[in-house]
Amino acid sequence: MRKKRKFYRGQVNHVYQRSINGVNLFYGWEDFIVFYTIFAVCARSSGIQVLELCIMPNHFHILIRTSSVHELSSFMDRFTSWYVMEYNASIGRKGKLLKKNFGSAPKWDEKAVRNAINYIGNNPVEKKLCKKAEEYRWNFLAFAYSNNPFSEPIRREYASTALREALREVDNMAKMNLPLKHGRLARISSKLKIREKEQLIDYIIKQYLPFDYTALSSYYDSYETMLTAMHSNTGSEHDINEDWDPESDQVFNEMIRYVQDTRPEMMTRKITMLPDEDKISLSIELQRNFNVTYRQICRFLHITPKNTQ
Repeated sequence: MRKKRKFYRGQVNHVYQRSINGVNLFYGWEDFIVFYTIFAVCARSSGIQVLELCIMPNHFHILIRTSSVHELSSFMDRFTSWYVMEYNASIGRKGKLLKKNFGSAPKWDEKAVRNAINYIGNNPVEKKLCKKAEEYRWNFLAFAYSNNPFSEPIRREYASTALREALREVDNMAKMNLPLKHGRLARISSKLKIREKEQLIDYIIKQYLPFDYTALSSYYDSYETMLTAMHSNTGSEHDINEDWDPESDQVFNEMIRYVQDTRPEMMTRKITMLPDEDKISLSIELQRNFNVTYRQICRFLHITPKNTQ
């Protein structure tokens, strides 16, 4: 019998969901952007208050306020199902990708909310993806005070034709409250230089922002005070039974770059669809080139232990 979800009207909820078997969900900026824009579109249309989102390689955290447990469950089901459907369609995959039930914990007081804010923001720091929380693009903290924290400013009058066309398409999709999917992202970014892709990513994030940064920083004297608190306190979370993996996630970025360099003809996320014998061969190759554990190989390639024995 499923345990009844705790929910208290008006309280902020820390929501957490992980992939099945802990496999990786994101293999490039396109995957992050597809997930993020679907999330943002659903949040906007639902009228819910989003304080924080942190997307990690195989799970994500949200700090959110909804009017009812039904609204919370409906929102989670809508945006996660939409993402899995789009992810599967992009590589010809079938089946589930996320665990059926998400974790959630209402926060009773301001101290509990601050702990959750720090914990969520510092997830990438704990996994050694960055040194400070605001240095991680996919917790979106830096976008509260900058339009382009991870790229050069865009000057449209000097931008290339390809970049201007990409920006116009993003503007149109955001105005219609529609997400950006893999096919569209591949098309509009195909003629962009690396520097321009970074500009495009920041622009997309800013155009779709679903966060109430004012409400987030209201739990501190200022936004700067909040970041300072994150630098000195990672926060804690005792209300959600989260599987903890002590290994660094930085190796996944290194393996992604390796696959991109050695197999440029293949979309990186398609490695999860390789035949078992090809996965075994690639796993040996990765173990030879990186300081990577057996469990990390399984996460990265979506394989079970029996496939590599």
